[in-house]
Amino acid sequence: MSSKKDRQVIIQSAVETYYDDIYRFCRYYTGNETDSYDITQEVFLRFMKYMDSCEHRNIKGYLIMIARNLCCDYFRRRTQMREKTVSLDAIEHATENTIDCMRSECISSDKSITDCDSGIFLCELLQSIPPEQREVVILRIHDGLKFQEISNITGCSLSTAKSRFRLGIASMKKKMGDNYG
Repeated sequence: MSSKKDRQVIIQSAVETYYDDIYRFCRYYTGNETDSYDITQEVFLRFMKYMDSCEHRNIKGYLIMIARNLCCDYFRRRTQMREKTVSLDAIEHATENTIDCMRSECISSDKSITDCDSGIFLCELLQSIPPEQREVVILRIHDGLKFQEISNITGCSLSTAKSRFRLGIASMKKKMGDNYG
């Protein structure tokens, strides 16, 4: 167990280094800006609580694994709370969440309208594929992780991680072809 001062330094370093990456992962995964902030905060709270079990070898991988588990819990809770019928309000809310996925990044940066439109379209594409495929695509493309790291984080085999990535990309390409073909 590390001393209190060592723990504080490790926690501060992890927050400064990985907060934006973890938030972005959660935002792309859930498509909801507000819930992503909450999940990201919970990731770092759990990291503080369980950091001794991580042994500080791969802090980013450990944080992404926590984020992934919390995002899965998020969807599980939403599914349990969701009624069997979908109302028009729920459809409108889902559309707003998808657009919110990229809006804050566009407003807080010097991105062009085309870049923002592309980001919103990407977010819509990500939300259109199954969560298992979405997380692998995000971890591979956005976070630049290797398939072996992705399989360790997601708890699936290496071939399953590769398959999910291939299927996710193929599905996104098909949807892009439908919109632009």
